[in-house]
Amino acid sequence: MQPLKFESRAGLVVLSLLAVAGCGGGPFLVFPGGVLTGELVTEAPADWSFAEDSFVDLETRPDRPYSVELNYVVDGGQLFIDPAEGRTWLDHIRDDPRVRVRFADRIYPATAVLVGKPGELADFPADRFVYRLDFRIP
Repeated sequence: MQPLKFESRAGLVVLSLLAVAGCGGGPFLVFPGGVLTGELVTEAPADWSFAEDSFVDLETRPDRPYSVELNYVVDGGQLFIDPAEGRTWLDHIRDDPRVRVRFADRIYPATAVLVGKPGELADFPADRFVYRLDFRIP
């Protein structure tokens, strides 16, 4: 069997877009996605300590879902994210704090609550905003 050859960058771009489109609407590596798919959780977790993945999928802008894959921190059973200025999804959270996060195909509705501005919290990078994600009933 011969390996695929691309005569132009256009072919590679089309293949990349098809790969992204096949990701169920969620983010794919560094490419943002749309609505997250999975089982909707309707009861608040006792705490977020169960989250052991390296990354979480975060969906913002409920009226036109936009999702990204990002790092998170669990501290004292609470879930935190720390966006830097200039991130599209930070602008979305500022406009509407309703978000959803996905761990292992389970989707948790949450509200992003600003708990620290750049330089205010020692355990986070000095250039980051810090948001706590509080479970909300869907």
